[in-house]
Amino acid sequence: MTSLPVKHLGRLLALAMFLAALLSGGRDARADTAAAQALFDAAKQLMAQGKYADACPKLEESQRLDPGIGTQFNLAACYEQLGRTASAWSMFLEVAGASRAAGQLEREKVARQRAAALEPRLIRLTITAPADSPADLQVKRDGALVGRAQWGTPVPVDPGKHTVEASAAGRAPFARSMELTRAGASETLAIPPLPAGAPARDAALPPSGPAAPAGAAALPPGGPGAPRASGAPLAPVAAVAPGRPAAPLTKRRSKGMMVTGIVLTSLGAVAILGGGLVIASAPSCSGDGCVYDRSSNPYADDTGYQYEEDGADAEGAGVGLVVGGLVLAGVGIPLAIVGGRKVPVQPEKQAASTPAPPPELVIGPRYAGLRWSM
Repeated sequence: MTSLPVKHLGRLLALAMFLAALLSGGRDARADTAAAQALFDAAKQLMAQGKYADACPKLEESQRLDPGIGTQFNLAACYEQLGRTASAWSMFLEVAGASRAAGQLEREKVARQRAAALEPRLIRLTITAPADSPADLQVKRDGALVGRAQWGTPVPVDPGKHTVEASAAGRAPFARSMELTRAGASETLAIPPLPAGAPARDAALPPSGPAAPAGAAALPPGGPGAPRASGAPLAPVAAVAPGRPAAPLTKRRSKGMMVTGIVLTSLGAVAILGGGLVIASAPSCSGDGCVYDRSSNPYADDTGYQYEEDGADAEGAGVGLVVGGLVLAGVGIPLAIVGGRKVPVQPEKQAASTPAPPPELVIGPRYAGLRWSM
């Protein structure tokens, strides 16, 4: 029985450690995919039972772990059943754009039909601000920042209670809550000029002096004789709980790239392991077991020389497998990492309904390249 040389054992140990490092990188991605599938299956069962309030959060988590067009379509349908018309409408449009890019024309058609059916029921809220508003004026709706580009634009919102807040340095803050329930309604909320006063962070501090009697009406800034700001009366900021900022939506950069990287890495790992086994099992020659001395043994033939040559060929083949596996793994690991990386997605962003423009050549003073949209 021939034992493995010490040098071969060392190679096998190094290859095993490298293989373990390669395989551990794909565990998280596989775990996310498995969890996403389990959540999707559970949500489908809940939707079949009419339990949409329980199904939607599971679909949201499934989409976060492993984004997919099918999961997104079912999530839009779940939102529609809950009466979240604006969320369902925008998500159906996203599904239509993604389906068009993937060549799923039938699903694109259905998604656009569902979005068109929801559009007459949308509730639109327009937020306006005075023309002379401070440059640092910040407006929030339900805790989320509303950019200046949205001011004066009717924006679809889900039915229910919505809180609008406005603040600026050195100005008294403004807050107003309103209930929007009528389908197809279009409401406007005008932010009045913010009077000079304590900054928003000091507004919740208790006033110094005797407390106001129970039931007494709140006085405007400056005392009873101070003029009231134009527009709606100011609401006490302390009574409005700050909204929790919405968690950013994320998706994988490229699922196809991630899967390709995992496949290449797995093939590379198999090649490395196979090459290591070939090297370890190659015939090894030492002492008088391989090279025969014809002068001392006239009956010796070339068996020893042939044995040594076979061992060298097998070891060369094993090295070739190891090198090929390293190349595959070197290509697959970056693809899996880049493709599986989570990138933020704007919730308000609607999928484009027109084909992506062709690539264009961009030339700068120190660079040149191609730019395209996907």
